[in-house]
Amino acid sequence: MNAEKLCPLCEEGHLHEHGEKTHVEYNGRTGAVDSLYSVCDACGAEQATAEQLRTNKRAMIAFKKAVDGLLTGAELRVLRERLGITQAQAAKIFGGGPVAFSKYESDDVMQSDAMDKLLRLADAIPAAFAKLARDAGIAVPSVDTHSGGWEPVDWQTDRSGMAATRPTPHLQVVRSSVPDSPQHYQDYKDAA
Repeated sequence: MNAEKLCPLCEEGHLHEHGEKTHVEYNGRTGAVDSLYSVCDACGAEQATAEQLRTNKRAMIAFKKAVDGLLTGAELRVLRERLGITQAQAAKIFGGGPVAFSKYESDDVMQSDAMDKLLRLADAIPAAFAKLARDAGIAVPSVDTHSGGWEPVDWQTDRSGMAATRPTPHLQVVRSSVPDSPQHYQDYKDAA
């Protein structure tokens, strides 16, 4: 049984949790997000506990992510798990700080547009993810670098860390089977 919390305002009544849809607007889009608060059964005061405020903030951030076209916290978690890495490994591979992915996945913080694009790219192109992981010193499960028409490119560097002289691979769009999905690219040889 949940212990009822004493109202901090009147110190006579007890707080009871309520929830409702709150209409919000962000970047010209409106929506309804779940909002939690408590009501005192003696004085009728409405107030939110720290946990309710955190839950409400997360709901608003999830709404903002959806409006901005960013991955939601749940989608980020699924993507990270599909890549076979922990939150700490994801932070080392993609950046953002040691607890960034915990905050992104719980919708405590919105990832940047650039971070969102990098994550989607790493998910769509296994060879790109493998390179990012190697560069971060993270061993990851084997990835299929030949899926989706991709072939691995072995970039050589000289002692200064600069790319050695090599022809630049050319990319062309070869298919896109789903509207609004990332385009698929494939290397091609100069048609000279």
